[in-house]
Amino acid sequence: MSFIEKAVALFWLNTKIQDDKRIATLTPPDGVTEVNDIEYLPDGHKYHQLDVYYPEGTTGKLPVIIDVHGGGWAYGDKELNKIYCLTLAKKGYVVFNMSYRLYPEVTAKQQLEDIREALVCIKENLKNYPCDENNIFLTGDSAGGMLAAFTAMLSASSEVRHIFDIEDAGLRFNAVALTSPVAYMDDKFPMNFYTGIMLGKNFRKEKWGAYVNFDKLLPLGKMPPTFLVTSSGDFLAREQTRRCAKDLKERGVECQLMDFEKFEGKDLPHVFPVIYPSDEAGNRAIDEMLRFFTKYSK
Repeated sequence: MSFIEKAVALFWLNTKIQDDKRIATLTPPDGVTEVNDIEYLPDGHKYHQLDVYYPEGTTGKLPVIIDVHGGGWAYGDKELNKIYCLTLAKKGYVVFNMSYRLYPEVTAKQQLEDIREALVCIKENLKNYPCDENNIFLTGDSAGGMLAAFTAMLSASSEVRHIFDIEDAGLRFNAVALTSPVAYMDDKFPMNFYTGIMLGKNFRKEKWGAYVNFDKLLPLGKMPPTFLVTSSGDFLAREQTRRCAKDLKERGVECQLMDFEKFEGKDLPHVFPVIYPSDEAGNRAIDEMLRFFTKYSK
């Protein structure tokens, strides 16, 4: 393992310790059916799994949310966002919560390939759950926000699929929600130093290397209506989230930005609705996101 790989691993190990403490303080919502650890690729890899959650006693069809967790492309799995996803399910959705392989095993580009495989599995299994196939939404936070944004463009554009050499998963999204997305990977230093590692040292030699900033993809297809969330304490991605909203609006994409200033005198942290979904601010952001989704339901 290189020095950089060791440094990244140490940073995310410390993050995991803090996340484990935070998650231990949260109470999962009750009344939600869980189907856990479904293999979306039959290779036995622990990160090629997904979960499905929906309200107990569901008799009709419900809209679908597919979530992509964050973690700097190097950390986390579906357990990281489980309580967030259970919260969404409790509010009347079928929620698919996926893992994907991590750096240094793979690059961010290969993570997009994993997500494509998960979407194929989801599409094939929608009929097995109370899913309204006409109302499918995609969410992601932080690095998962980047992966969700790029996945939405891969779905929308054959040109983007050609550039990234990723086949169509066959799903179309009514709308997308991005919480603090880090969607400009070749941004100014120090962001581009870290994200460049996640893309692979030779990424600029690849045909997709010129398209790792989200604004480069937007002219190539029609991005679905997009809801974005950031906050005053979002030191990692507030600027990127605002930039994303600006670029979307300039391309004529229907877009809503929810940018929280201090809440009850306190700065709200990076991806606050995901890490504290039951807090007043987190719940308020989630409800606004779901109202946005309802607006684009068929």
